Amino acid sequence: MWIKPTIGEQRKVLITLIEPPMLNLSKQCTTLWSDLEALDQLLSKHFASIPYCQLLYIIDKFGKQITSNVSAHIIDSQYREQDLSRRPYSVSLYPKRHFILSSVYISQTNRRPCMSAVHPIISNEQQFLGFLVADFDISYLPLSTTSDNKASAFWLQSSCLLQRYPLQQRIKKFNQPSSAIQTNLYQLISEYGLFQYTLHYSTEQITLSRVDDPCRYHVYTVEQLLSDNIFMNFSPHSYPVDAEISLQQVQQVLERVNDLRLVDGDFYLRANSLNIMNGIVELDFSYDGYQQYLPVEKFLNEDWSSWFGQIAVNAN
Repeated sequence: MWIKPTIGEQRKVLITLIEPPMLNLSKQCTTLWSDLEALDQLLSKHFASIPYCQLLYIIDKFGKQITSNVSAHIIDSQYREQDLSRRPYSVSLYPKRHFILSSVYISQTNRRPCMSAVHPIISNEQQFLGFLVADFDISYLPLSTTSDNKASAFWLQSSCLLQRYPLQQRIKKFNQPSSAIQTNLYQLISEYGLFQYTLHYSTEQITLSRVDDPCRYHVYTVEQLLSDNIFMNFSPHSYPVDAEISLQQVQQVLERVNDLRLVDGDFYLRANSLNIMNGIVELDFSYDGYQQYLPVEKFLNEDWSSWFGQIAVNAN
């Protein structure tokens, strides 16, 4: 008997469908970044590769649209230069560097409920350029399907696409040694005044915040983090007495985050952060467009099936 999926499960499958082609297209955008006409043509050529997409365009890192609105048969240049920084999906983007699927909001174009998928565009030199955005009218999405036959067809198509994009293609290889990352982060936290980090696996970038400069974060590559030179950017500093969590808990969090990355399934940990001053762990999984914020104690005691489902837990 067909059991209708929950909205959360449907979001997971939708992301699995659209994230791989958007990643591929975002990579191609980097080589044409300075040629707006060529970018329009590229979006038009690959429009059909993104399932259920109604509109495709590119915004810069400040939220200004730089390309035309590209749909199935039209390239409309009148929308270039419009300020989209206040759109629901734009407000919280910067400085995020990973794919998101927004919640439902009302389109300014046709006043209909829609969702937006957003993928960062990052050059081969790791320069952040902007975002590729795909808009979806939810009335055309499987999320609003009420027919069992249509729902079954959606899951069948999803299954085929999952075979077409196996796990090793959907997850960018993260080749850096996890144990070395743990070691350096622990040392920076315990001896050099690091109070918060945010690690993005897909781009291999990490932001670090110091207690002696709390209003700024500093961006490094994971390769830089693993270099001995990383400690030259910090001054020796004892572990803060007013930190919300202990050093033992810091070590436990780093170990568990590493374990989460090793789960071999359709969904995976895409980014995470830890703030020792408020004792909060942030997790960003591939199956939703939101971040989860958990107190350290809850994170350390959370059942793995709440993130990956029982099948993935049993398999690992």
